Amino acid sequence: ESDKLDRATESVLFALNSPLLDADVSQATGALVNVVGGSDMSLKEAESAVEEIYTRISRNARIIWGATIDQSMGRMMRVMAVIVGVRSAQILGASKPVYKPVKSQQGEGFDVMV
Repeated sequence: ESDKLDRATESVLFALNSPLLDADVSQATGALVNVVGGSDMSLKEAESAVEEIYTRISRNARIIWGATIDQSMGRMMRVMAVIVGVRSAQILGASKPVYKPVKSQQGEGFDVMV
């Protein structure tokens, strides 16, 4: 949320830099974006918030968005985003170790893996 002069950009930055979202979104494959603002929010301003998200995720990502006027917001603007296709250890879990095939060599009566 933001009520600053550049509230569209600032709202997006707050949304993407949330401590709840500790992931790199640059390769995200899609986003669902909801922009809510007071009666002074224009469609162009809502669109600029969505464009700000678009510049931060994959160019091939699909974005579905909507905007709503809520009189109780006053000068505030809120951007809520659901980002999909993000790769993160928090989301995917710890990576599994990769085992490489090895050749065996004959040792003194037993096989030794190297």
